[in-house]
Amino acid sequence: MDFKDYYKILGIEPNASQDEIKRSFKKLARKYHPDVSNEPDAQARFQEVSEAYEVLKDKDKRAEYDQLKDYLANGGAQSDQGFQFRQHQFGPGAGFEDILNTIFGGQGFGGDGFRGQDFGARGFGNSFGHGQSQPSADLHHNLDITLEEARHGGQRQLRLRTTQGEKTINVKIPAGITQGKELRLKGQGDKQSGTRQGDLYLRINILPHQQFRLDGNHVEYTLPVSPWEAALGESLEVPTLDGRVRMKIPAGSQTGNRLRLKNKGLGKDGDQYVVLRIVNPEISSDEQRAAFEKLKETFATFSARSGH
Repeated sequence: MDFKDYYKILGIEPNASQDEIKRSFKKLARKYHPDVSNEPDAQARFQEVSEAYEVLKDKDKRAEYDQLKDYLANGGAQSDQGFQFRQHQFGPGAGFEDILNTIFGGQGFGGDGFRGQDFGARGFGNSFGHGQSQPSADLHHNLDITLEEARHGGQRQLRLRTTQGEKTINVKIPAGITQGKELRLKGQGDKQSGTRQGDLYLRINILPHQQFRLDGNHVEYTLPVSPWEAALGESLEVPTLDGRVRMKIPAGSQTGNRLRLKNKGLGKDGDQYVVLRIVNPEISSDEQRAAFEKLKETFATFSARSGH
């Protein structure tokens, strides 16, 4: 597996701030999301961008990735010296894939997750000392899923490589599953000499979504509204993971107000929160300017700074 420069993937400098990382990810996620992009490689690019963001958004993972990046840039993979990340010891010749899988926990940061990719018999718990791995009967991997799959559930067919060969298994994703939850597939792990048949553990990683943000069991969506919709109230369509629904915007609403759509999140306790953002129109005619001047006169005693 070749080294992946996550900074180049996101189109940012190595010293980029966390806000710059987030902004770049949002821009690229919108561009390459498979549901809206016409690019032939949209899905692969979207997953690559998501993979880069998952590492760089976390300060600890980013620090370890930067250390790994410097190590490999200085010929670490060809070095005859070992290398150590915190508790992880790597022997000479350890490459990007071995190091990345060990530090970041399995195959979740190796490309497509389980999307059409084969997986080896190494899991989270492996350590690489002097180029050797410690086998385990139980297998641990990350499983990347969409927010829609987390909400509604689904089926996946996965190809898995073990010391006994390659096999295909079917995985049922339960509806309402949340980030970090682990699925156990009994008897679907590896089989080492002198050990029982291992189990397969899949740790759920919910991919970032173009429209929605995930907060535990809850889903957030930012709804742009006009000044008059916020001031006078309005019934507007709002997207959810189940489709579009109508929601009443109360009169006197302000930017940042949160409105709840019950049971539209993940699981029985998950809701969707609609966060309002007032968007002012651009003035493009004398008539529109006059309308704002009239509004200014009407509310002459109002101060946005004092709120009254």
